Amino acid sequence: MEKCYCTKSELDLFTTSAIQLAIDLSSFVEFHPVASISDNNTIEFLISGLGESYFDLSHLFLHVQARIIKENGEAFKDDDKCGPINYLLNTMFAECHILLNDRQILSENNYAYKAYIQSMLFHSELSQKILLSAGLFVKNTAGKFDDVTLTDAGLNKGLRKRWDRVKNGKVFDMCGILHTDIGTESKLLINGTSIRIRLFKTKNEFSLLAAAGNYRLQIENISLHVRKCEISSSISGSA
Repeated sequence: MEKCYCTKSELDLFTTSAIQLAIDLSSFVEFHPVASISDNNTIEFLISGLGESYFDLSHLFLHVQARIIKENGEAFKDDDKCGPINYLLNTMFAECHILLNDRQILSENNYAYKAYIQSMLFHSELSQKILLSAGLFVKNTAGKFDDVTLTDAGLNKGLRKRWDRVKNGKVFDMCGILHTDIGTESKLLINGTSIRIRLFKTKNEFSLLAAAGNYRLQIENISLHVRKCEISSSISGSA
């Protein structure tokens, strides 16, 4: 059997370190919907592919400011009891469609369920408490999912904690990732490729839990944040 000789890292005194020169600069860019979001069940973003920049779709974040109001438009009162379902940032959307250069490559028809299942199966308890909590993720009490009592006597402690963040009709913030397959792509999206993302809201009866009364989720502001990379001219071929 041939012997394989090696050295030790302590003797790597004259080794030249690799220097990354392919990406000159990267930053997050904010995009707003292409149309008004008032009373609109479809929210669409367009990320233009013009220019020399590449996009990193593994760093794609959604920021939402919303509040819960009565169905007739009246503001919440102290005695109104209505809370959101778990992980509202993503479960408030029934479908997610993604198009590259106006060609549809992804259609998630059960997006809310996919996002919730992934949050439960592929995130540690620490990640759920810290990272996903920004998207209003708070676990429901086991066996008490159907308990919508928002008082001290309520048995679903997770729903009560989420209600504490949204009660009295105040505007609340949510931020987090989109659960799309294209978001797992580690390679950058080449320049000249436009990205169109369409989100379809779920019904209020699905996303809101209340023992009595009719309520609706009103989005005050929503934006998409994507990492944009400026590539070295030696890679992109630009002068």
